[in-house]
Amino acid sequence: MAPEKRREQLLDAVLRVIVEQGVHKVSIDTVAKDAGVSRPVVYGLFQDSDQLLRACLDREETAALTQLAGAVPPATSGDPIRAMTDSLENFLTAVQAAPGRWRAVFQLADSSTPAFRRRLETGRQKFIEALAAFVRAATPPDRLPTVDVELTARTIYALFWEAGRLVLAEPDTFPTQRIRDYASTLIPALPAFHDPKSVR
Repeated sequence: MAPEKRREQLLDAVLRVIVEQGVHKVSIDTVAKDAGVSRPVVYGLFQDSDQLLRACLDREETAALTQLAGAVPPATSGDPIRAMTDSLENFLTAVQAAPGRWRAVFQLADSSTPAFRRRLETGRQKFIEALAAFVRAATPPDRLPTVDVELTARTIYALFWEAGRLVLAEPDTFPTQRIRDYASTLIPALPAFHDPKSVR
């Protein structure tokens, strides 16, 4: 196997170990066993288990951030409510397409290891900032002074995050369509998107 393909194979094995056994179980031995290779094969590409874990986290972090960035609709969306519900659905589709990655992300978010939580917190903060920019652009100027943009962005973020957990943990109970239907009633109720003039 070519070195680059072998590297990807080993990083895939690291991800499986994180999801199935926990991040604390990542070692040269467990990864070699999961990948079905010998220890020397792993050592041929990685110096130790720390380097192996960092390489896996770097790869998955990059991919997850790309997916999160794609979940924020453009600020110029004509219908911000539809744009946000579409984005939520797109995010859930991405989560379901890479379940190992996102199970690891959710596990690491709850990890007792500060270094892992800091990595995730950086990505989550960027996502919240992007949502805040969308909310600010989508809110009519005359209502903007009365809207708490940051809390609105965090509310939407919490919806995305918990929805991602649910479609993986309980897909039969919480399918994408159920979550989208709920979001289509929740988002219009937020002050940034709710137009009091529409209430008769």
